[in-house]
Amino acid sequence: MDAFTKKTLRTSRGITYTYYTCSGNTSLPTLLFQHGFPDHAAMWADVASSLRPLNHPVIIPDMLGYDGTDKPTDPSAYTWDHMTNDMVEILNAEQVPRCISIGHDWGSAAASRLYNYHPERVVGLVNLNVAYTAPSRKPFDLDAANALMNKIFGYPSLSYWYLFTAPDGPALLSRDIEAMFNMMHDKDGLKEFFCTPDTMRETLSGQKEPTFSLRPYAQDPAFKKAFLDRMARDGFEAPVCWYKAMTGNLQHQVDVKLPEGREIVNVPTLYIGCREDVVCRPEAMYESIKKGLLPQLEQADMIDAAHWATYEKPAEVVKRLEDWLKRKFAQ
Repeated sequence: MDAFTKKTLRTSRGITYTYYTCSGNTSLPTLLFQHGFPDHAAMWADVASSLRPLNHPVIIPDMLGYDGTDKPTDPSAYTWDHMTNDMVEILNAEQVPRCISIGHDWGSAAASRLYNYHPERVVGLVNLNVAYTAPSRKPFDLDAANALMNKIFGYPSLSYWYLFTAPDGPALLSRDIEAMFNMMHDKDGLKEFFCTPDTMRETLSGQKEPTFSLRPYAQDPAFKKAFLDRMARDGFEAPVCWYKAMTGNLQHQVDVKLPEGREIVNVPTLYIGCREDVVCRPEAMYESIKKGLLPQLEQADMIDAAHWATYEKPAEVVKRLEDWLKRKFAQ
């Protein structure tokens, strides 16, 4: 993140965020990049740096629970109303009236909710890997979600959520961080370890000793060491709160208070899916499209990558973002 200026902000609710900025033409909307599990601001470094010629100002936070930002372990700290207010306070501190909200993984959900909760601050929305999902007007049921995914895709794609939200989940994730890294970035790891019941638990507890075949980007020793060191230092207690807030229906309790119609995204919207992401399937966009929630949606050509596209194919992500930004926001 050497090309960016590191800053901190203590929000009105007492949370300290670390975030990174790069100046640009203030008549252009700021690009607000939001990461997901279990990443940090640096996951956007290659993408954001490559977009600098467009001269948009940039903000990249370490999201709540990660790296330089505070790490509360109470899931109620992670509700959308709180976290979107945090993002607005960062925008205010940087004197940014409006942004393009861009997200990956849980950051994609956060990017969407920033529009749902504060539409006056968002002029564009980009969802990478994780499709737009509307505010949860009905309580979330993990068993029902997995049953539906099993019916549609032939496997329960959210199987790993059971471990992440279990009382011993954070301890197991920390027990063998290298195995967790390998499962995330294995050639077929998402299907084998994330979408197969109990396989992740058995691997982390030492009951199984699989052989891993890492994707090329994950074979970089420095990349792997950075992840191992960061998560050994920070742990998983805070990151899994994003999942607990959902399964505990804390998100539903705040989403249901949104005004009717707020789920419709009335700004230019871009979805970038990946063919090899077996957890976050591109087909998940269909329901929102069918309901007319994304009237200004463009779906970019899919990328031949798995879930961590910003690491695996950053140039392909940049290509799609750059084309869309030029057409929708260039002066």
